[in-house]
Amino acid sequence: MRILLVSPKKTELDESVPGWLRMPQLSLSIIAALTPRGHEVVIAEEEDGPLPVEDQWDVVGITSMTATAPRAYELSLLFRNRGARVVLGGIHPSVLPEEAAQYADAVVVGEAEGLWPQVLFDIKHNRLKKVYRNWQPDISDSPLPVRKKKRSILGFPPVVMPIMFSRGCPNDCEFCCVHRVYGRRQRFIPIESIVKDIAQSGSTKLLFLDDNIGGVRPYALKLFKALEPLRVIWGGQASARLILDDELFRAAVRSGCRALFIGVETIELAARRKLRKSLSTISLYEEAIKRCRESGVLFHGSFIFGLDEESPDVFERTLDFLLRNNVPSIASNILTPYPGTYLFDRLMREGRILHTNWSYYDHGTVSFEPKNMHPEELSEKYLDFTERFYSLSSIRRRAWAQLRVKPLMFLGMNIAFRRVIRVNREHARKYFKWLREEAGRLSTPVVEPPEAMSRKGEYADRERLLLPPVP
Repeated sequence: MRILLVSPKKTELDESVPGWLRMPQLSLSIIAALTPRGHEVVIAEEEDGPLPVEDQWDVVGITSMTATAPRAYELSLLFRNRGARVVLGGIHPSVLPEEAAQYADAVVVGEAEGLWPQVLFDIKHNRLKKVYRNWQPDISDSPLPVRKKKRSILGFPPVVMPIMFSRGCPNDCEFCCVHRVYGRRQRFIPIESIVKDIAQSGSTKLLFLDDNIGGVRPYALKLFKALEPLRVIWGGQASARLILDDELFRAAVRSGCRALFIGVETIELAARRKLRKSLSTISLYEEAIKRCRESGVLFHGSFIFGLDEESPDVFERTLDFLLRNNVPSIASNILTPYPGTYLFDRLMREGRILHTNWSYYDHGTVSFEPKNMHPEELSEKYLDFTERFYSLSSIRRRAWAQLRVKPLMFLGMNIAFRRVIRVNREHARKYFKWLREEAGRLSTPVVEPPEAMSRKGEYADRERLLLPPVP
């Protein structure tokens, strides 16, 4: 069979970020590797160019996050109308399978290992089921991903290979659904397989997509030791505890660690306590930032605005913290109540979800009623904060501290993020216009809760959700 694996394009906010700063795709490469021999497999990422819609495909597999769900549904209907059997998978279909099933021939809930070959077998023998469930399978014998070759000229844009050594997260954050989908116990791919994958790819720049690369200390130490002779440069997501662990951090740096994505989330003590995963005091984050700078590791901090414990002055105090500590770069996010999270469930019960137009669930758009600010106030303060952090004066002020921490990467990232500010403001303007004129009042939910949608089998107001009509 001819099989097309598709990653839909993201929102305009994501599209405004340069390609070399976007999170690279890995899931389709894994599914391609899981496909039995005898099938023709093509991977197509819509962000890289037009999809081969005019070609004839027997099977189309589409992976979807929440923000890409409307586009995934649109593509699903398009390919089905052209005679293909469409299978939807990914985080969003896993948490809302009844919704996804309205647009596809089948939905995979959970993970593909051990299941994808069965789906293809069922398609071939005309016995495809509507929903397949596969929670937290064994990934220790997973085949190596099928790697797509990407080109760069004189090393730019930098080609970074996405890689994963574990799934699952022991944390129980209210705003995250990873532990619900992938479990709270970390499952690992053997280190030998990781080393082989890197060696075969020939890549020297890696990005680990794991939720916490240092989550299981003994395994992390073994991984770092195995990476040393490969002479790679890598970045990944971790807890600040990795940096404060002398032995673990030194091992990471020796293995090639040059950038860490750290979820600081908030400087508010009460909010950090409620999140239950942050360090006890903000001074420990300051120590982590200092250690990274002294070791030549870029500290990329992630912050969330709109938490119930945050007041409007949190933006000013956060900016002061960032400038005082010369933080190289940040991921600045508005709290997003993704479906499948405890946060979404709680805000829905409290009547604070403004709508379920999934295309606006993108980290940068206010989709709920904050406790201590009006939605437009939160958005405006968020945009002002981002603009001030990436202002030329801020970049100059923080630049001197980055001379030991990949200064060219620092300048490239900061200049790139400056370019998206105008896009963010225009996006916010159009969004609140839509919210006022098309979705109705800001103070009440626009649509019914997901439970009601599932019972009806369709949405109460499809045009406001901007989802394709169910055939």
